[in-house]
Amino acid sequence: SGSFISLFAGDATEEENKLSRTIMRYWTNFAKNGNPNGEGLVHWPQYDLEENYLGIGLEQKAAEKLKEHRLEFWAQLM
Repeated sequence: SGSFISLFAGDATEEENKLSRTIMRYWTNFAKNGNPNGEGLVHWPQYDLEENYLGIGLEQKAAEKLKEHRLEFWAQLM
């Protein structure tokens, strides 16, 4: 699989190649099981009333309420 990635990676850094492999693992897990989570991956929380989400970048980070600051603006405006 490493050679497949390097074929399309071009000038990608090793960090970017790692991110690409991580995203592929999330998608593969989701396609196989209906759940993106798996061993060695940062847990992708289910979106619910607490508005949990997974921030995906060179490092993954679970967080909540991505758009809360936008809602605060509108609440203050009204």
